[in-house]
Amino acid sequence: MTDKLKEIILEHIKKYPEAELQDILKMLYQNEFGPKHFAENEIECFKSLSNEINNINYDESEELFEDIGEGALRLNLKAIPVGTDLNYINKIIVNSSNDFCGTNEKLVVKFGLLVVMAQNNEIPFDIQKVRDETNAFAKNGFKPISHSEVYKERYSPSYRVISKKYRELVEAVIALRNVDFTKNHIVISIDGNSASGKSTLAENLANLLNAETVHCDDFFLPQEMRSEERLNEVGGNIHYERLKEEVIDKLRKPTVISYKAYNCQSGDFKNKFLMNKKVIIIEGAYSSHPYFENYADFKIFLKVDEETQRERILKRNGEEMLKRFTNEWIPKENKYFNEFKIEEKADIIIRSV
Repeated sequence: MTDKLKEIILEHIKKYPEAELQDILKMLYQNEFGPKHFAENEIECFKSLSNEINNINYDESEELFEDIGEGALRLNLKAIPVGTDLNYINKIIVNSSNDFCGTNEKLVVKFGLLVVMAQNNEIPFDIQKVRDETNAFAKNGFKPISHSEVYKERYSPSYRVISKKYRELVEAVIALRNVDFTKNHIVISIDGNSASGKSTLAENLANLLNAETVHCDDFFLPQEMRSEERLNEVGGNIHYERLKEEVIDKLRKPTVISYKAYNCQSGDFKNKFLMNKKVIIIEGAYSSHPYFENYADFKIFLKVDEETQRERILKRNGEEMLKRFTNEWIPKENKYFNEFKIEEKADIIIRSV
């Protein structure tokens, strides 16, 4: 924690050279507690958010996120386009507060790091000043503080702190501003690389939109269909015929959908039921297969770099399965992406980090 936090402090000072000590203390407070002081009351949180965002100008050149460590991001309100549903952004802020279990004791340790850095002349603040201001912060009950007037005037900060795990969700919500939600049914597909976070994004998006989710893993190719010809077929690694017949062809109908989910470990099928809500999410590799034609109202493609992908698969599936992903499934997916230009046809490409 110490080395990473030190790096973040130094990067912050480099990025904001006119920041005063209280601005660094504020960043450390947010690093420890996230948005808790903002998100205690969802209604008041929304009022504050909507009032602030309606009084600033959208600037597409601004970065959307700033990493402040410990799984915390500053979400730049100036980088949120007009038309984005602020109710969803507000919900993300409120939900983020549950991811931070900060304590005053741990914040004191972080303040101690500042003292050491001042002692080593690594930061442009006098050691006595650091001691005095951190002690004053503690004596005041560790209450949240504002940015310095210099910082406000120079950098015009306008942001909210969110959990890093909602980064891709925020990008998706912003992109969805272009979807006509007055329609009776909205279908969203989420395709992309293995271990790019498709299932996680689908779950978070479903919770936010009160949507139902269908997983392409439930339509993995059964053993009896794994002929050499089928396995060599581009995009043939999924039982796309059944997914289309049992689910996709019924998505626009106001009825409960019943389908069979295949378990590739046991080889068994399990009945599943899909309450045909207004929003349906189809997630997983091959969810944009051209066999389905243009069934989705909005197509998301999730990307992840090879190193991160490998680390995630190793952590999630272990060494042996990593070899199978590397030698079999990932090459098949990449061939499918390239052959059918899946990424190019997406409405938004989100890079998972």
